[in-house]
Amino acid sequence: MSAHSEPNRDPGGILLIKSRHIGDVLLMAPLIATLKRRYPSSRIAALVKRECVPMLEGHPDLHAVVTFPEKRPGQGRLSLLIRQVRAWWRLWRGPWELAINTTEGDRGILNAFFSGAKRRIGFINARGEKAWRLRLLTDPVPFRGGKRHMVIHNLDLAGEGIQDRVVRLVASADEERSALAKLHATGWDGRRPLVQIHPTSRWSFKCWTDSGMAQAADFIGRSGRMPLFTCGPGAEERGRLDAILALCREPYLDLGGKLTLKELAVISRSCCLYFGVDTAPMHMAASQDTPVIALFGPTGVYDWGPWPNGWDGADTPYPELKGVQASEPHLVIQKDWPCVPCGKAGCEGSKRSRCLEELDFATEVQPWLAKRLSTGEPFS
Repeated sequence: MSAHSEPNRDPGGILLIKSRHIGDVLLMAPLIATLKRRYPSSRIAALVKRECVPMLEGHPDLHAVVTFPEKRPGQGRLSLLIRQVRAWWRLWRGPWELAINTTEGDRGILNAFFSGAKRRIGFINARGEKAWRLRLLTDPVPFRGGKRHMVIHNLDLAGEGIQDRVVRLVASADEERSALAKLHATGWDGRRPLVQIHPTSRWSFKCWTDSGMAQAADFIGRSGRMPLFTCGPGAEERGRLDAILALCREPYLDLGGKLTLKELAVISRSCCLYFGVDTAPMHMAASQDTPVIALFGPTGVYDWGPWPNGWDGADTPYPELKGVQASEPHLVIQKDWPCVPCGKAGCEGSKRSRCLEELDFATEVQPWLAKRLSTGEPFS
C-alpha cells in the first residue's frame, strides 16, 4: 500500500504524533482538519509533549490529546524507561488503525509502531534511510526538501486529495473571559487599538535588540495605537522584557508572563497587529488572523514564516530564500546577507545572531511599520 493510497473505509482511530515544540504542534492543525474531511467517521487523537496540549485542545476535529512521558526532576533512566514502556502498552491497547508520525525522528516512529496500528505513515530521508526505521513503517513518505512550508510538509502525509489549510487554535469561553479580564486589569479603556509586541523567545538567538524593540514600541505609541507587551513566563524572558520596558518613553500595557497559551491567543485576536520575533506566539497570532510583522534571523522563512490561513499555493507563501517578504496579511523582515538563513543557534553557535542585532530600526523596520499603521495597505 502506498503512502498516498486511501483505504476502502474510514479508519476507526487515527493517531497523529508530533514530538516537537509548541509552534510545530500548532502547525499540525491543518493536517487534523484534512484527515477529518477525508475520514469523517474516524476518531482522531494527537500524541504531543505536555506543554503543547493547549495548541490542540478544543480543536473541533480532534477527539483527544495524549502526552509523551517526560523526565521528571531527579528521575533516573530506569524509572523513565518503565514509564515509557507503560505508555507504549496503553498506546498498544488503543483503537488505532492508522498512525502518522509527522517528524523525521526515531521517537515518533517507535511510538507509531507501538501504537499497534496496522497502517503506519511517516517521513523518511529520501537520500537513504536506516533499515530498521523502514521496517517499522508500512507507508513511508520521502521527506521533500527545498523551499516548502511546514504546513505543506505536514499535509504531504495525507497524500493527494482535499485539503484544509486553516491553522485553528480554539479558546474556551472561560479562557476568553479570563484573558479579557486580565487585559482590562492593565487599565486599557478600549479607546486605542492594541498592537501586540512579543520581543522574546526561549531561544535568545532569535531576539532583536532591546533598544530596537523599545524604539518600535514608542513609534507604535506615537501612531495612536497602544503597545501591549507579552512574553513567556520564564525568568529570562521576563528579565529581557523588563530591560526593554525601561527604555520605552511612550505609554504601554504589560501582560508579559501573565497569560496562559490560550489566553495569549485571545489577546492576539484582540490586537490589530502582532509585531515581534520568530517564535510560537507569532504562529498563534497568525492563527487568529491577526496581521503579523515578524523579525527573522537564522531561521528559514520559507518553512517557518507566519501562515496566512487559507493560502492555496503549491509549496510556500514565502518563495524567496531571505530578505523582506510578504504574504498578506503578514510580512517578514530578514537580512539579505549571504549567510542567511544559516539555521544555526546564533553566529558560530554563539547564541547571538548578528543578522538580528544589526537590523536597523529607522531604515529597515520603521518604514514597514509605518506602511501598515498609517494606511493599512497590502505589503505586496
